[in-house]
Amino acid sequence: MDESSPEPQAPEARPDVPRMSLAARLLNIFAVPGDVFLDIRSAPHSKGNWLVPIILSGLVGVISAVVIFSQPAIQQQIREQQVKAIDAQVKAGKMTQAQADQGLAIAEKFTGPAMMKVFGAVGAVVASVVRVFWWALILWLIGRWFLKVRFPYPKAMETAGLVMMISVLGMVVSLLLIVNLGKVFAAPSLALAVEHFDVNRKSHMALGAANVFSFWFVGLMALGLAKLANVPFARAGFLVFAFWVLQETFFILTGLGQLAL
Repeated sequence: MDESSPEPQAPEARPDVPRMSLAARLLNIFAVPGDVFLDIRSAPHSKGNWLVPIILSGLVGVISAVVIFSQPAIQQQIREQQVKAIDAQVKAGKMTQAQADQGLAIAEKFTGPAMMKVFGAVGAVVASVVRVFWWALILWLIGRWFLKVRFPYPKAMETAGLVMMISVLGMVVSLLLIVNLGKVFAAPSLALAVEHFDVNRKSHMALGAANVFSFWFVGLMALGLAKLANVPFARAGFLVFAFWVLQETFFILTGLGQLAL
């Protein structure tokens, strides 16, 4: 097949069908995402489709960081995780007890409640921006390399941005679970079945990655790609889901498992 395939033809704009407003797209992504993606495909580029979700995601992330790291139970769990990780290093002979005590003192200084709130808030904002640009790039590359269909990168950004609204809802649900259960890794995932979640255990991280909102997120990314490239959902879905599984597996196996949650 010729790799220089033309861009998929956008459906002709019908005068009797009004365009969705930004607010309608942000809400309809939960109810009728297919219609939203078709509207994106045929409408002029709108920066609001990705900029507003980034702002909302960052705002919810900042609020979550402040609330979560203000919980005494969460602070205690973080300290216990730090002590457990350093003790494991001592038992393995990779660190002396003196070095362990020094490490705990440094950790206490730089991972206290105030610093955790700052790091968490900044991390949430950065992650919101990176996630949209990253997934837009993935959709664009899958379309170009595997589906042999070209569509503008800004359209992929609009798609990835609006799908971010699923992550925003997921963060709100996770925040409520964390506050109510008093568990730092409480989320609507299989990790809820683990009483003592350990970030150093790959099996626990894999359970944490099996998140309801992650599946929803990936499913809508696949649907958005299918609409942009004008291909069957099954074809786009297989490629997007396969990439997501490989990405999460890489994070877990390389010790970056928290990026998979």
